[in-house]
Amino acid sequence: MKDTTASISAVSYVGGMFSYLARSVRFRLKAIVLIPLVAALVVFVGDWMRPVGYAAQAVVRVGRVDGAEVAPMSSIVFQMNSSSFKRRAFATTDSSVGGDAKARRLILESFDVRPATSEMLTLSVGAPSEQAATEALQVAVRTLNADQEKIRALALSEINTQIALVDSNIASLTRIREELASPGSIGPSAANDPAALMLRRVWLLDLTARNEEKLVAATSDRRALAERIGPSKTYPATLSDDITFRQISPNPLRHAIFAGAIVLLIMLIYAMVSKPASA
Repeated sequence: MKDTTASISAVSYVGGMFSYLARSVRFRLKAIVLIPLVAALVVFVGDWMRPVGYAAQAVVRVGRVDGAEVAPMSSIVFQMNSSSFKRRAFATTDSSVGGDAKARRLILESFDVRPATSEMLTLSVGAPSEQAATEALQVAVRTLNADQEKIRALALSEINTQIALVDSNIASLTRIREELASPGSIGPSAANDPAALMLRRVWLLDLTARNEEKLVAATSDRRALAERIGPSKTYPATLSDDITFRQISPNPLRHAIFAGAIVLLIMLIYAMVSKPASA
């Protein structure tokens, strides 16, 4: 019995609310209809007159040295999202992005970097044209590589030093091989003594074999060091050629509908709250 009474009370309450809303709307129907329409029209015209704006998004492969990241991914994201990085990349007067102060401000405020994968970053930026957006992304990648150049140069210097030492060793072993292969390596004293000549040749063959082993090992080390700084393991940050664009402004119809809906909701609430009790 109590459940039936509660159900009837809930239905009566909801019905009363809808009835009250209908009376409130009918009391100010013209205002509720006209004001949202006017607001939507104003927003439509205002947004339609705005300059064209584009949002660009691209993927960047972070740089590596000797197969390892130049810097941790989280550090790169924090660095590129910092205001100092954005100012250096976009706010300088000689920036290749070009454009007026409004265009640079749009780029500064919209530029955003997020991690995509363990080796990829997603860059997003807004600009007044597709070309400006593309140039902004390119400038950001160039600035990142310039910032990381000191770290890259230090790591490459160490590897190049090792390569220079190995090259010197290879050159020394090559000279020894040439000397051992020369006719004078046997010596004139052993030419008339068959036993001494045989011993000398055995000795030379042993030296040559050991030298060749060292030369092969040194060449292998040289090849391994070259691979560490090769394009497969050492490269700067690179911007993908696949850049997606979408027009973000003007979008008058969408903004007008949104503004009209908001104003309509406000008018409905106002009508319910301010309706005279006698109505």
